[in-house]
Amino acid sequence: MVRQSNRRKQGSEIWLETLRLSRTQLSQDELAVLCGIPRATYQRWIAGKTEVKLSIPQLKALCQQFGIDRIQELPDASGLLPPTETNQPPTTDFNLPN
Repeated sequence: MVRQSNRRKQGSEIWLETLRLSRTQLSQDELAVLCGIPRATYQRWIAGKTEVKLSIPQLKALCQQFGIDRIQELPDASGLLPPTETNQPPTTDFNLPN
């Protein structure tokens, strides 16, 4: 009998799984395929084995799947937002095709 651990990875890559679980009904494999991310790469990201590095098309596809319309909706833990020098949110947003 194989015993599985209930522990989850702590750190910045967990944001990706949190969004997948809270905003979609997709499996890890389905999300990876829809976003043009190799399955093994996605699994390494959420396991914390490698850093999440998204291409612009992959980022757009993820945002579409997560229902994110403005870059400010991405979690700070993603590391995808540049640090701001003020307490105001960044003004950068992007429009995704419907």
